Amino acid sequence: MPDEGSYLDISLRKIAKGAGIGFTGTFIGMALGYLSRMVIARLLGSSDYGLVCLGFAGMSIAATLSLMGLSVGVKRFVSFYKGMDDVRRIKGTLLSAVGMVLPASIVFMSVFFFGADWISTHFFHEPRLSVVLRIFALGVPFWVLSSVFIAGTVGFQDLRYRVYVNDIFQNVAKLVFIVVLVVMGYGVIGASLGWVLAIVLMPFLAFYFLEKRVFPVLNTKVKAILVHRELFFFSIPLIFAGIVGQIMGWTDTLMLGYFCTASEVGIYNAALPTARLLGIGAGAFGVIFMPVVSELYARGEMNAIISVYASVTKWILMIVSPIFLLMFLFSDFVMEIMFGSEYIAGGVALSILAFGYFISSLLGLASRLLQAYGRTEIDMICSFFGAGANFTLNLLLIPIYGVEGAAFATGCSIAAMSILRLLFIYKVGKLQPFRISHLKPVSAALIAVLVVYALTRRWIRISLYSSIPIFFMFMIIYFFLLLIMKSFEEEDLVVMRAIDQRLGTRSDWLRKIIGKFL
Repeated sequence: MPDEGSYLDISLRKIAKGAGIGFTGTFIGMALGYLSRMVIARLLGSSDYGLVCLGFAGMSIAATLSLMGLSVGVKRFVSFYKGMDDVRRIKGTLLSAVGMVLPASIVFMSVFFFGADWISTHFFHEPRLSVVLRIFALGVPFWVLSSVFIAGTVGFQDLRYRVYVNDIFQNVAKLVFIVVLVVMGYGVIGASLGWVLAIVLMPFLAFYFLEKRVFPVLNTKVKAILVHRELFFFSIPLIFAGIVGQIMGWTDTLMLGYFCTASEVGIYNAALPTARLLGIGAGAFGVIFMPVVSELYARGEMNAIISVYASVTKWILMIVSPIFLLMFLFSDFVMEIMFGSEYIAGGVALSILAFGYFISSLLGLASRLLQAYGRTEIDMICSFFGAGANFTLNLLLIPIYGVEGAAFATGCSIAAMSILRLLFIYKVGKLQPFRISHLKPVSAALIAVLVVYALTRRWIRISLYSSIPIFFMFMIIYFFLLLIMKSFEEEDLVVMRAIDQRLGTRSDWLRKIIGKFL
């Protein structure tokens, strides 16, 4: 039997290898997705961009209601049964999930499609939104099926196919379709149609990878043991958590659409996805973190879970801290350079949102741990709290402060929800991820950002062309400070080596430099 140390080493290597492809995919996906939004925002203007954002919000809500939390359930049960070598229940998990979500998705697609006129006229007071909502409604079943198939591959602790489908294929196809259709003169209709066309193609590619590369669902003689009951009852709290998650994600946009103009919706939805870029660290590590921890939990390796939790949180902190500080201090410039001068008005909103998403990214693994421990009802309670706070604050602040009010409401509510989850996972499993050594990367990032900030205020005029060398100068200072503060540990070299093995990269020279400062 492997001892605790080997379980820890194996788990860290799994997460590191997953994070290697996950970070690459998340970075590519975020960059391409962000680029798509930039194209729409610049080519169509803030008003039409706001309509597309509202249409996507409608589809997201319908898809979440259709999934009923089952995508998380699939990840958890597939990884759990994998730890028990039970292939019949793995197959049963996948078939049970498809059988439940597909009919639901058709129902919700129909509701949004046929109710588009009423929603557009009576809620948003924007008749032009009707056709946009109908286009996005058609994508709901395809998005739902894709989510289930991808969840199956992630449950096997292989992130490659999630990256290929969600991060690369979807975003490349979306960008190409949108650019072609908008340039051809189809405007907001073309942008909406291009977005949905990419989603329609996703489940076909996702199922190909699941069937041919990971686990044959159809082409196998293994008789499935359906797990409708277990999967459903595990996912019941996640149904509500998913619903309130959508409330968290779209209350600000929907209320801005109700109280304000489509232009203000567009400005806010330039700041919001920019702040969400801070999720790159949690996104890279978090997806593979839950299945790995679920397997450790099934084996009873509690000490290994504690060590993995602390290590992964440190990696997220090292990645996210400098990005947050740069975004917070240079928010006006970020908005102008990414979206154009029309969107500078969202600079304050970006700073506020960045703080909220920084806290959320740093503490986000607590939610994955609650799911791995099977305590989804606690995750649901935290989600209800966050959604309630978000709805109330948006209702109070948007009519008075507009875009900044929406940012403050969302930033505060997601930060508070993340802190609450951290408190609960400490109560449930006596788990908390922070160590004194975690202060070192934070201090390094703060000093590096303050040096760059001082230079740009006194001697260097910041512009599009100067921003690139300024960023590289910042990274050099930050890395140097990480070294002299001895922020790296031996396990970090293990992580880097595992990432090299997964991606085929070579960081021997970098590991030698870091090794001299351990």
